[in-house]
Amino acid sequence: MEPFEDFAHTGPDTLAGQFIRRFWQPVMVSEDLEPMRPQRIQVLGQYFTAYRGEDGRPHLVQDACPHRQTQLYLGWVEDDCIRCFYHGWKFDGEGTCVEQPAENESFKDKVRIEGYPVRDYLGFVFAFLGEGEAPVFPLFPEVDETTDTVTYNCHPVPCNYFQRVENDLDEVHLHFVHRVSTDEIGLRQLPEIDVAERDYGILRKGRRADDGNNVTRTAHIMMPNVLFTVTPASAADPDWNLHIAWRVPIDDETMASFILAVRKGGGEGLVRRPPTDPDPNDITEEVLAGRLRVQDLDPGYRGLFNVQDNVALAGQGRIVDRSLDRLGASDKGVILLRQLWEREMKAIHEGHPIKDWRRPKTSFLDIQSREMELVKS
Repeated sequence: MEPFEDFAHTGPDTLAGQFIRRFWQPVMVSEDLEPMRPQRIQVLGQYFTAYRGEDGRPHLVQDACPHRQTQLYLGWVEDDCIRCFYHGWKFDGEGTCVEQPAENESFKDKVRIEGYPVRDYLGFVFAFLGEGEAPVFPLFPEVDETTDTVTYNCHPVPCNYFQRVENDLDEVHLHFVHRVSTDEIGLRQLPEIDVAERDYGILRKGRRADDGNNVTRTAHIMMPNVLFTVTPASAADPDWNLHIAWRVPIDDETMASFILAVRKGGGEGLVRRPPTDPDPNDITEEVLAGRLRVQDLDPGYRGLFNVQDNVALAGQGRIVDRSLDRLGASDKGVILLRQLWEREMKAIHEGHPIKDWRRPKTSFLDIQSREMELVKS
């Protein structure tokens, strides 16, 4: 395997890791980062220290103090700085060493740590973990916290992140993995898959007859790992509903889905979704161990959709061997996704610039309306 064909491994020395680090990523739920209580978090196979200063602003710095390698989250937050538990070295959120109690004053100017740009947005703490200047932060004007109901949550998934991203390009799996739900609403017609590269990533369509609930479904995959889908308005529900999900590696065998479910015009603002009981990952383990079948679960179980996806994805193995895949015509989205990642990673490998991926200037809702009109015509 060429290094630019390895999508699964995302450490800092890998091509996939270098690619994904060129984009802002959510790293934790904002509410979970309490002021003055630093935490150790893992993202992209690396550990970091996250904390909020006294003014409430989030900060993210490297895991270990450069003095004797003690983990910085064990220390204290002072103003907007963090002080090491071991010998009191103190660093600000940008990584500058501002104090070394037992050393000469000039020594601190020779020491610094990695500090990363961070931002609170739509219930999550986002960070830029790449090299150089951070790109413009990607806002979602489709989401209005003042007029919409924006439900957010984060849950772990027991497999490599790229398997989850590929699943977002797979419209056909709905009819089998989620057949309890699709049969209930009458979505029975298998779609014809249509995909195309766009400035932001991939436009995915699952064309159906548009008869009853057998509707054409459209999704947008924003490079490298964001899913944006829109549920069209109907007579019963005149507002558009949005689903936005970031598929973020924790390590090479585990990932986290950071999810926004937006009901347009709901008016409740940001609302955190409560934990599902029982935990979908516990149920997933029971299924994969052969002690339970997905088909036996209560169709009303709130975590059913997650369990169904988890079983399909982790059922491939924590990291799938893609050389064994036999892809067909319905896998157009997966094929295009792999082609785009390979192209970008090869550019990085050869020292060339990657594509200037950017979200459209117009709203995804406007794009959705145009695409649906094209389908009808």
